[in-house]
Amino acid sequence: MNPSPNPRHDRIKAEIDAAQTSLTKAGHHLKTAAAGGRESLELALRDARARYDAKRDDARHAGQRIKQWLEEAKDHAVEKIEDWKTDREIEKIEKDADRKEEHAADALAVAVLALLEAEVALTEALKARKLASDVAG
Repeated sequence: MNPSPNPRHDRIKAEIDAAQTSLTKAGHHLKTAAAGGRESLELALRDARARYDAKRDDARHAGQRIKQWLEEAKDHAVEKIEDWKTDREIEKIEKDADRKEEHAADALAVAVLALLEAEVALTEALKARKLASDVAG
């Protein structure tokens, strides 16, 4: 039996894709910095900052949910899950899986923001280095 479509899995996949995109773009900025002009670095920086700003609120909310999840995890010991398995309380086990999938997606959202911040920092550094090289002649 195939599991039903799971929107949490879609969200997790989207966060992983966002992380891969950010790493790919950062690598591209690094490879092309020497060949491009300051204008192209400025455009890359604006793009990176825009993607960072767009993700910042989502990541802040995800961070709050992570803190809440950690608090709930203290009260939600492994023994409870074992009891649920013994008593065949499927709804509780499924709800636990749902919470853990949401936690995974939230953790990825926070990680993506960190990658976007790193991309912004890298692009700023490349732009500053290009300016220094141009001024030095």
